Amino acid sequence: MRDNSCSLSVRMTDEQYQRLCRYLAITRLPVTTYFRKLIKETTIHARMPRQKIDPHPAVNHIYSNIRQIARCPRARELAPEQIAQLEFLADKLCEECFLLSTQQ
Repeated sequence: MRDNSCSLSVRMTDEQYQRLCRYLAITRLPVTTYFRKLIKETTIHARMPRQKIDPHPAVNHIYSNIRQIARCPRARELAPEQIAQLEFLADKLCEECFLLSTQQ
């Protein structure tokens, strides 16, 4: 287990602080992790955004919303071809998500 009893205080200019903020935004790491990696001289890898890690929850939300719209009583005002097209696009979205996840 890591001993985190020691603390570090860093003084920097505004320009250095802005640069640090840019690095943190790029790497998506917390400040302490970023400094630990700098001190250890290990390679700093950027974290992947959540959407690239697992797109399934977002796609499932979109799919369920489309299904709800298609089943809504007001959707009866739509032509059957339009509802079929909505459902086709929802299925196509799920297929593309599956293909994307198998490529990773």
